[in-house]
Amino acid sequence: MLLHFWMSQTTPVMALLLTGAMAGLSLFLCWLSFASPFAPCVQNWRGVAPPFVGVPATLFGLLMTFLAQDVWDVNRRAYRAVALEREQLVTLSALTENHGVDVADLPQAIRAYVEAVVGLEWKSMENGEESPEAEAALNTLTRAASTAKIDSAFQRSLIDTVMKVRSAREQRLAIASAYPDDRKWEAVLAIAFITQISLAVVHLERARPQLLAQAVFAAAVVVAVSLVASASEPYSPPNAVSAAPLEQLLDRLPGG
Repeated sequence: MLLHFWMSQTTPVMALLLTGAMAGLSLFLCWLSFASPFAPCVQNWRGVAPPFVGVPATLFGLLMTFLAQDVWDVNRRAYRAVALEREQLVTLSALTENHGVDVADLPQAIRAYVEAVVGLEWKSMENGEESPEAEAALNTLTRAASTAKIDSAFQRSLIDTVMKVRSAREQRLAIASAYPDDRKWEAVLAIAFITQISLAVVHLERARPQLLAQAVFAAAVVVAVSLVASASEPYSPPNAVSAAPLEQLLDRLPGG
């Protein structure tokens, strides 16, 4: 719940919330190490070698690298799915116009599908869901292409194009429903906090160096994690893939 709330915020808000969490942990660790009733016990652990920090820090870096690569790849696929869907809809519209298909249902069916996707399904995808209206419109479009009384070779071209539209939509919906992967984000954030604790452990001599070390690490974590998190859900705000490429088709389709 907290993870979803954090990831639904804008990038600056995500950065502020993560900064607050890491600053709170830093202050707590400093208090625990130097001012709490448990400070004498904690001080008994002084002497841990600084290279010890490299273990969790390296693990955090590797996890962050893999996660960032996954996020950028998902965004590329999300843009590609929308581009492919638009391309096939343009092709379908061009086939209808250039070959003079004598089927009144087909141009209207194309427009109805685009309107359902832009007006309804894009909002549904924010929650990883599809729109029943878009599914119904696509079924209507498929029937219009398959029942057209035209040359069989041309009809096969129409049906093949509609199937490619359906395939692009399925790719888009699959991406919307599969991301973000909470387990990956939980692992990255957990290792970040463990690394922060390890920095406190190797700086038990004085409070200021301990706070400085944690502050430098926290700044790096906040910048990297917040920027990657802002793009982790390609079809959700605040940095959602735009429906503009499909919306622009409405100006070219009849019935507007």
